[in-house]
Amino acid sequence: MKRWSLRTRLTVAYVALTAVTGSIMLGLIVLLSDGVLPASVAGSRPSVSGDSGVSGEIGPPPQAELQPVNDLGTITYSAVLISGLIALVVVMAVAAVLGWGTARRALRPVRTITATAQRVADQELHMRNSLDGPADEIKELADAFDHMLMRLERSFTSQRRFLANAAHELKSPVATQRAVIEVTMARPGAPAELVELGNKLLAGLDHQQRVLDGLLTLAQNPDTIHRTERVDLAMLVDDTVRDLLARATERVEPALDLATAKVLGEPVLLTQLVHNLVDNAFVHNEPGGWVRIRTTSDGTNCALELTNGGPPVDDTLAEQLFEPFRRLCFDRAEPPPGSGLGLSVVRAIAEAHGGGATAWPRPEGGLAVQVVLPSAASAH
Repeated sequence: MKRWSLRTRLTVAYVALTAVTGSIMLGLIVLLSDGVLPASVAGSRPSVSGDSGVSGEIGPPPQAELQPVNDLGTITYSAVLISGLIALVVVMAVAAVLGWGTARRALRPVRTITATAQRVADQELHMRNSLDGPADEIKELADAFDHMLMRLERSFTSQRRFLANAAHELKSPVATQRAVIEVTMARPGAPAELVELGNKLLAGLDHQQRVLDGLLTLAQNPDTIHRTERVDLAMLVDDTVRDLLARATERVEPALDLATAKVLGEPVLLTQLVHNLVDNAFVHNEPGGWVRIRTTSDGTNCALELTNGGPPVDDTLAEQLFEPFRRLCFDRAEPPPGSGLGLSVVRAIAEAHGGGATAWPRPEGGLAVQVVLPSAASAH
């Protein structure tokens, strides 16, 4: 059952208070009329002068003569009661109109705070309420909310700056190590053992490079993504699958169901999103496993869904895979593959483009991941 809005409840409270107050006043008026009108009518005694010149009061009138007086009192009470009820209904109607407008005006700052909170939830931490008006309780709430947003913005900005600086500082040593290893391996007459060791070291450097690239992506502020183009997710998937299949050491059979799904976004980031998803489906799979990739569009949103086989995944672990450095580990004797940032980067890029990413385990084993982004048509 849908509850009434606060504005409606305030208006009802105003009308109820008016009705109670008016009823009390009407009751008092009726009680006072009951004590005053009959006494004033029945208590009036006309005086006459007799022929003897002696004046005096006429005695109590006969019962037949008192009947019109009693009827007059009844009519008076009824008129007072009916007039009072009509006036009370009119006052309640006026109170409803005035209460509705007053509640709207009183709740306007609350609507401003709510709108700001909703925009902050969309990663717009720079938004503020900046309410004007008297220093009442609502303005104190808005000012406290603005102060909290300011501190949060500073904290997130500092965190992103630290991650970006750390990743940039670490990329230079990685590039230097790669150059030294490649030069050593390229020397004429290099022993086979040295070349094998160099390949292992290069694989480790590739892993470090992927971690640093993931940290840089997570450190990006989504509000800074201004360069957007029309990108077809189906084409990105097709190119990515071809590239990964050419370099894959374990053969995986992909099944593609690609429909045109054009979105408006940053091409480099969207390419990384698709690459991370497809690579994740290839790596976390069984030998000779399978992957199903599907792209769809309904005119409003575009969806990219990947399903792969593999060992069963716990329900609670599926959502945790979007946290940084969370990886699936089925064999305790060997470290899990990947950097643990693949799906974290996927969700960050999806949310930066106004979409989202979800994952759920398959009952037969394996995982299904879906990314939903606004279509290019709906973006306009």
